[in-house]
Order: sequence, then C-alpha cells, then structure tokens
Amino acid sequence: MTVAAKTSSRPPVAARRDWLAALKEDYALAVLTLGGLLAILWLAPFAVYRALTHNWVAAVADTLLSLVLGGAAIHAWRTGDTRWPGWIMALSIVGGIWAIGYSAEFAALFWVYPGVLMMFFLVPAWAAATLGAAAIAGAAILSWNELGGTEGLPFFVITNVLTGVFAFLVSQQAHQRISRWQTLSLIDPLTGIGNRRLMEVEFAQPFAGRRAAGALAVLDIDHFKQINDRFGHDAGDAVLRDLAAVVQANLRKTDRFYRFGGEEFVLWLPHGEPATHVAVLERVRQAVREQVRVGEQPVTLSAGMAVHQAPEPWQSCLSRADAALYRAKREGRDRVVWQPAEGAHPPPRQ
Repeated sequence: MTVAAKTSSRPPVAARRDWLAALKEDYALAVLTLGGLLAILWLAPFAVYRALTHNWVAAVADTLLSLVLGGAAIHAWRTGDTRWPGWIMALSIVGGIWAIGYSAEFAALFWVYPGVLMMFFLVPAWAAATLGAAAIAGAAILSWNELGGTEGLPFFVITNVLTGVFAFLVSQQAHQRISRWQTLSLIDPLTGIGNRRLMEVEFAQPFAGRRAAGALAVLDIDHFKQINDRFGHDAGDAVLRDLAAVVQANLRKTDRFYRFGGEEFVLWLPHGEPATHVAVLERVRQAVREQVRVGEQPVTLSAGMAVHQAPEPWQSCLSRADAALYRAKREGRDRVVWQPAEGAHPPPRQ
C-alpha cells in the first residue's frame, strides 16, 4: 500500500464537466449560481438604466443587490461553502423586494414568486417560510395600490403560498436524496464501515494541528488471495464482513475503523499511550483469530502501528504504519508491529 497525493491538470472540457457535475449534485450551489447570473445579466445593467433615468434610489438598490448576490455566488464557488452565502442571498432577496417595492412599486409583486422559490433552496425550511412571509408582506404593503388593495390580496397571498409549498416539497426531496448519496459515498457497502474518503475527511483537522492525534494502524488479512482462490470470492467477502464486525466489537468508543481497500483496513486510535494502543491491537488480533473462520480454518491478520508525531501529516504517519505492517508480514504474520518515531522505544509485547 502506498500513500501519495496526486495532482493533475485537466483540459478545459473536463473542467467544464466538473462545473456541470457540481451544479447537478449541489442544489444550493446551483441556486446561488443562478442568483449570481441574475445579478450580472439583469440587475447590474438595470442599475445603470435606473441611474440614467435619475431614479437614484432604485439604482443604488440594484447596485448593492447585484454586488451582494454576485459576491455570495463567487464565495460559494471559491470555498465550497454554501451555508453563509445562502443566508446572505436569502436576506438580500427580501431586502431587494422591499427596495423594489419602495422605488418601483408594482415590479416587486413579480419578483416575490422567484424569490420565495429560491429561498427554500438556500436556507432551512423554517427560515425560508419566515423570510418568504416577510417578502410577501413587504411587497403587498409597498405595492398596495397596484395590487388592487384587499381585492387582489387573497390571490397574491394564495399563489405565493402555493409557490412556497411547491418549493418546500421539491427542496426537501432534493435534500434527502443528496444526504443519502453523501452518506453512501462515505460508507463501504460491503462491510458497513467508513471508506477511504471518510477517513480523509475525518483526518483533515486532527492531523493538521500542533498536537499529536494518537496512533494509526494498518491491518491486513493474512493470505487473503489464497482464501479467494480456494474458497471463492463470496467466502472472501464473508471474511471481510465478519472481520469488520469482530474488530468493531473490540474497539473503544473513540476508536475509528475504515476499509482502505481490498483486504486492508486502517484503524485510528486517537486516545491513549502507545502501550494502550498495542493492547487494543492485540485484543483485536486475538479476537479475529478466534472468531473469524473460513471453512474450518482460522483467519488471521497482521497489523502495523505508528504514533502520530505532530505536526506531520497523516499520510506520513500512515506510511510509517504501513512500513510496520510489512515488517509484521516478513516476521511471520499474525502479529502486531509498532513503528516508533526517532528516539522512542516500543512498548513490551503482550
């Protein structure tokens, strides 16, 4: 197993596909992008028109709104964060509708519908409903005469409520599907434990600080290829599932277990001393030998462990654990080997 960062330059066509894929997978980003395009293609030119017609209030409002909407969209694309840009855009939509109602009166009535629709994709449902009600109320009050007073108010409110209900249903369905997809993308479907992607996500912060993040261990099933060749791949899959269940049952609540690929697993032990980590690994090794079987044959594993030395990246710590794993294989398998840092001494064998 090797741990290395890969960098690559992609052609413009591939980059364009990445943009399209991001818009399809993240509806909040898609709505923020729509708001940014609206600011560039409509509000900014309209602000110039308002200034030329000496409608300074509308010109200032359109200019500020275009800057805020465009800035929120740009920030979302640059950082990948859609939460705060979503709130900013939703609040700006309400403020923009009020400003349009004050300066242009009847025009605010038309902007409420897309505004209410967009907000359910930008902020939580309760916030979207509250802000939508504020937008509807502001437009109705400021454009009262153009609305037709009490005669047109029920139709205006009902049609906007229907728009909001539709937006709520669609946004909730999209949110559930995306959440389910994100969960599945982080879980190994065979063993039910975290996969390499989840491991990288969870390692990002703890291993980037100045404090040690515990220890990493690489676990590998001994002679797994022979198991597949002799008993078949279905039996091999059963061994992987059984091993994952046994290992998890013998870990502490704070320990994290991931399938790295094939028959290799990574174990993160964030708390305790090296001797404690080795004791956990020995308990796991013995439990696997006693409880995991293929036919009448016991299944064994080898493990290599390395203690994190801040501020080294997790990749370096994992490489040292990987080197310890290869030592365990060379020394006869079915054992735990600790790879100490410079100046450190391994704990006594259990």
